[in-house]
Amino acid sequence: MKYAKICFILLIPLLGLTSCVSSTQYNSLNTDYRLLLDDRNNINKQMNNLANENEVLKRRLKELEAIAKQFEITEAERVSLQKQLVELQGLMERSRRQSIKETGSMSIEIQRTREELQKREDDLAAKLRELQQMQDEMEQRNKRLMELEAILARKDSMVTALRRKVSDALLGFEGKGLSVHTKNGKVYVSMEDKLLFKSGSYDIEARGAVAINDLAQMLAQNPEINVLIEGHTDDVTYRGKSDLKDNWDLSVKRATSVVRELLRNSQIDARRITAAGRGEFIPLDSAKTTDARQKNRRIEIILTPKLDELFKILE
Repeated sequence: MKYAKICFILLIPLLGLTSCVSSTQYNSLNTDYRLLLDDRNNINKQMNNLANENEVLKRRLKELEAIAKQFEITEAERVSLQKQLVELQGLMERSRRQSIKETGSMSIEIQRTREELQKREDDLAAKLRELQQMQDEMEQRNKRLMELEAILARKDSMVTALRRKVSDALLGFEGKGLSVHTKNGKVYVSMEDKLLFKSGSYDIEARGAVAINDLAQMLAQNPEINVLIEGHTDDVTYRGKSDLKDNWDLSVKRATSVVRELLRNSQIDARRITAAGRGEFIPLDSAKTTDARQKNRRIEIILTPKLDELFKILE
């Protein structure tokens, strides 16, 4: 009964492990457990045999005692019977000690197996915790990625809509010194200098002012758009008005002239607008030809939807 209790107690963590270990580990542990059960059954059989032998010896002892009482025996027979009795008692004592020894060895083996199983269970639990942490981190990253993809999709949709609005607003000017295109999630309105300025000047011509005013009306109706105005020149050394030193100055003055023309529309917040002079250093065509230099002399109005949500996620 004692061994049955021990094996039952051992069975409980083994049953618990089936829900948290791999099939290979479970099969290995199950094999160990069955070997222990076989050892226990063998010991039980040995103990039963010893118990049976003990009962036989007891019965024999009683028979001898009965014979000694019932009959008169000689001294030699008595001594012989006494010797048998001592031998029987020694045999019983040896059997008892052997049983105790085997029981102790079995208990030690069971304890060792239990400790090894507990260690494996602790290691597995630690790995499961680590795996769960990795899964939580992956789910969080996937969630952030989905949010970012949704915002990027909204941004692309906004850029497409913005491109359409700009094209509608400047319909009469596209292909006549003005072009509209998208790049890197932004809408670019590129105006050649012949549409806006005379050579070497930063005063806006009447036809160019009309185009800028049409664009300003669209921007006034879409306050969520930021505006960057870049002035670009060719690589010919500037020799014009004395208040301008070089192409840097000319590109800046042309950009700020466009800003002032846009701000004639009072509904546009000046904080949305940035002006920049880029000189001759970002050409569209690096060839040293008249056509290439004409392409490079331009104003680029770069329109960008506000991306506050995107920036928050990136941070």
